[in-house]
Amino acid sequence: MPSNIFFLILSLVIFVMVLVQVRNQKMKEKYAALWLIVSAVIIVLAVFPVLLWGLADFTGVVMPVNLLFLLAIVMLIGVCMHLTLEVSKISDETRTLAEEIAILRASQEQGSPAEMKKSASVKADPDAPQSPKL
Repeated sequence: MPSNIFFLILSLVIFVMVLVQVRNQKMKEKYAALWLIVSAVIIVLAVFPVLLWGLADFTGVVMPVNLLFLLAIVMLIGVCMHLTLEVSKISDETRTLAEEIAILRASQEQGSPAEMKKSASVKADPDAPQSPKL
């Protein structure tokens, strides 16, 4: 099997898998866009391999395979940078949520200020008559 057909089938499989993942809501659209673009570029290069040779000549790369490796490395670095930014953002959001939960728990354990005054007056004079509750 020629390599062009192999890469065409591989990129079509990736394309369909990404669409199924988005359809089943297992992948967000913003992440799927990158993989759809990558698979579309692979499809174009598999159908028209002359484009890769022309691009390699234009950039001064001797072998088109080396250009593919360079493009793959650049893409992976971009994905790593994007995911690092997402993890940093989620980490900040998690810290903020944890602080808010701690504040809510502390205020729940202490009670409201009105309840604190009421419980303080009851603790101060336990023998004093209390007003009946309605």
